[in-house]
Amino acid sequence: MKFRFNVALLPLKAFSLFSLLVFQLFLGCAGGKNICDNNVRANKREIKTLEELRSAIDENFSDSSFAHAHWGVLIQSLRTGQVWYERNSDRMFNPASNNKIPSASAALVTLGPEFTFKTELCANGMIADSILKGDLVVFGNGDPSLYSHFQKDPRDLFKHWASILKAKGIKHVTGNVIGDDNSFDDNSIGYGWSFDGLDAWYSAEIGPLQLNENYVDLTIFPPKDLSGSVKIEPNIPSSYYKIINRLSVTDKGRNDINVTRAYGTNNILIEGTVVAGTNPVVESPSVFNPTLFYTTVLKEVLQSEGIKIDGSAVDCDDIEGWKHSINDFLILDEHNSPALKEIIKEMMKRSQNLYAETMTRILGLKEHKLGSFKNGKKVVEKVLSGFGIEPGTYQYMDGSGLSRYNYISPRELVKILTAMYKSPYWEVWRDAQPIAGVDGTLKNRMKGTKAEGNVRAKTGTISNVRGLSGYVTTADGEEIVFSFLVNGHLRTSLDTEKITDKALTLIAEFQRDNVNIVKQK
Repeated sequence: MKFRFNVALLPLKAFSLFSLLVFQLFLGCAGGKNICDNNVRANKREIKTLEELRSAIDENFSDSSFAHAHWGVLIQSLRTGQVWYERNSDRMFNPASNNKIPSASAALVTLGPEFTFKTELCANGMIADSILKGDLVVFGNGDPSLYSHFQKDPRDLFKHWASILKAKGIKHVTGNVIGDDNSFDDNSIGYGWSFDGLDAWYSAEIGPLQLNENYVDLTIFPPKDLSGSVKIEPNIPSSYYKIINRLSVTDKGRNDINVTRAYGTNNILIEGTVVAGTNPVVESPSVFNPTLFYTTVLKEVLQSEGIKIDGSAVDCDDIEGWKHSINDFLILDEHNSPALKEIIKEMMKRSQNLYAETMTRILGLKEHKLGSFKNGKKVVEKVLSGFGIEPGTYQYMDGSGLSRYNYISPRELVKILTAMYKSPYWEVWRDAQPIAGVDGTLKNRMKGTKAEGNVRAKTGTISNVRGLSGYVTTADGEEIVFSFLVNGHLRTSLDTEKITDKALTLIAEFQRDNVNIVKQK
């Protein structure tokens, strides 16, 4: 019930008293230590001791709406090493995309922040009279940067290669455009990935030749009215895939679009309804066989730039007896990716799964001569052992966190985060994390709180699993590392965020008076 004062009904004396109270309240709200502040403090629980903070955090994670689920929590001071709060911190949890934390840290420690991926364009044949009498061959080791986050058009490299060929006098290629993808093994999807998500961008196939992150961005334009038709524009036009448009148009309701691609094909089926006059929608289905996608688009770009090609786009796996190395051919151009630190930043802030899987495989390639997950896992385990986390105490089963077989504890994630905090790569690592209320997967979270612009953390989301692990600084400047994992929940993502974000806001607001904090050895 809402109560309203009707000033006209008050007796004169009462009106005078009422006016005085309002005037005093106004004066109080205009001052420093004022009535308004006192009222706010009266309605807000003050937390000034670590014990009070622990109690508030425990109450938060004991929310009855998550009584059916399993929380794993560890909050620890980076200054003193003191554990501020823990709950099931040594239990195993599926980390979802928090699994990118071991992948990214191992890559950064092993390869260094300035490492670059290399892609070589080669000629297999003689060049005479403006003709390459043979094949063009591309060798790659996983460069994921041929995407709009790194260049205006993902095909810019291919256009550059066309100019390179012309500069070398090559206007005609009699052979094929071949993609050599033998630097990685042929396992193009992760162990334990859900089959029904393989046609989505976030489950794109893994390979050493990557274009547009191995998917196609389709912009769907609803017509202005019912008399019009739906328009679909791919950001990478190509004959490699086929778009089957079965969308209908309505003038009411909301867009209901379903995009699928049968496994093993590149037939992209788009069904459902769009509402006339509404804004464009972007859908991003993955493609099958990224090597052949790469060489097909390369051939098409070269042809569009005026270079005649007689042969076909080919995956080297389809050539019997193909066992060539780059040393067998004439190198026409060597392309270097942006530095690893920039790629890891995109990987962590966007939670890009393909990049994370690439990290594991490039580690395997550099350390064991073949880019396989098995080889990369050995390198990750070696790095984690150096952080005090021994193999057999966790399960690292893919690089990205899509696998349902990954298991790790909050304490082990905190150990990794602490090791990176103490490492020579701390600034690069810190800058790669999403920032609350600012960018990445935390862009719209914790806005208007002390945690905004303060929390730097990696998110994680798959069905019934959420994770958030990273760093936060208290109001008196103490740096804190944390890991929050929840498994088996039946709530929404927003429900889990209310729990984790409230805990981080409590920590960000926390300030102790006259406390001497001594760093532990």
